[in-house]
Amino acid sequence: MGTHLDDKRSGFWRLAFSYLACYAIWLGLSALGVWTLLSVRDALLSMLPIFGPWVMGAVDKYAFVLFGLIFLIWALYTEDALRRSVVKGELRKRALRLAGMQLSALVVVYTFKFLVTLWI
Repeated sequence: MGTHLDDKRSGFWRLAFSYLACYAIWLGLSALGVWTLLSVRDALLSMLPIFGPWVMGAVDKYAFVLFGLIFLIWALYTEDALRRSVVKGELRKRALRLAGMQLSALVVVYTFKFLVTLWI
């Protein structure tokens, strides 16, 4: 009878640790998303000499709102996907997939910025 209770306790702590890891990963991915958001803004502002300050001022403000909304939707999706992956036991696989997606977006942004600076 004591072993059954011990199994329940260890299962509880394992699940609690998984949820704690889930939200720690979510915070890390959210920080990476903020970095991506600010990098997109920086990449857009690198086009300032091409289009001029009036056009880029409007592009900067509208793009920041648009990408901010995209980031918010991404953060909500990421939290839900990670939380569901805890139940399925696929937290590591899902976290690596989401991190890969965000790092790919960051590579695209920095490549774009590099190409713009070569063009100027």
